Amino acid sequence: MFQQYPQRQLFIRGIRPIYSHYSSQLTTSRNNHIILSRSLTTSTDDSTLYLNPAKWINLPPKRILQLYKERVGRLAHNYKPCKEELNALLTTSEFTETPKREIERIYHETNLPESKKDTTASSLTKSDWKYAFRPYAFDELPSASLDLVEQYREQRFYNRLTAFELPLLVKYRQPYKRPDLTKNPIIYKYTSYIGEENHPHSRKVVLSCKCKELPLNEKQLHKFKLLAKTRYDHITDIFKMSTDRFSEATQNSRYLHDIFQRLLNESKDLSKDDFSDVPLDTRHTIAKNLRKKRRHAYKFPKEWERPQDAPPKMIPLMKELQKELNGQQSERND
Repeated sequence: MFQQYPQRQLFIRGIRPIYSHYSSQLTTSRNNHIILSRSLTTSTDDSTLYLNPAKWINLPPKRILQLYKERVGRLAHNYKPCKEELNALLTTSEFTETPKREIERIYHETNLPESKKDTTASSLTKSDWKYAFRPYAFDELPSASLDLVEQYREQRFYNRLTAFELPLLVKYRQPYKRPDLTKNPIIYKYTSYIGEENHPHSRKVVLSCKCKELPLNEKQLHKFKLLAKTRYDHITDIFKMSTDRFSEATQNSRYLHDIFQRLLNESKDLSKDDFSDVPLDTRHTIAKNLRKKRRHAYKFPKEWERPQDAPPKMIPLMKELQKELNGQQSERND
């Protein structure tokens, strides 16, 4: 792009690290914008100048910061701090409005090995180190505005997902098929509390099923209901049992499964006794429903009513006024 337009000017806000092989000339405009004019004239010395920190001393502060960033970026893992580089960075103290002692401290903390870094003791984060040498040019938004921008950016991200990604899920669409309760009659109910992983009630598991959906004949089903005792509700035809004996919900569900299998196997075994002469006890279900039955409100007797003692009705002034206005409006229209 610079080869086609050698005199192209770039307007940037503030002072940002600039990585380039070209020589740059910086001039400041009235509105605190920096006009960066690049030219294609370069020399072989500038391309290797980042390898010689001793020659940075007499360079402009902006150029020193550029060379420092270029040296760190190009050498990567082979980069090693040196005294000449630090001395050159100290000369940018007036330009960056940062004390020399602070520059030296940041330089040493940034170049410490990962094993010796104390991130908790340092008052600066990685983002502060990244822009440590950039002077504040009154070009940033307040914290509250940055939060709003971040929320807007996140909303746009999900809007893009909705517009471009969700339509691709159509190929995975399948018609809903209601599960066959005859094949899977058992229902396990788990309870989870958001934000409380170790809640004592989160380990409780409830097993329930409708008895008519079990693979049992009439005699076997009658024996099953007798063995279930109070866990069977003859009104809703639902068998239910729960446990929180173990510390994990999976253990409790496995325990309920084993108990239910034993109950089924015992119900299917009619060789000893089928209990056909024993009636089903429904007293517990009736008592439970009586406790839930709401108390009927007493009706006020009609012979106690005394309409003559009722307060007189007030004249609805607003309604009368509205009728009057509507009548006048209709007369005018006629």
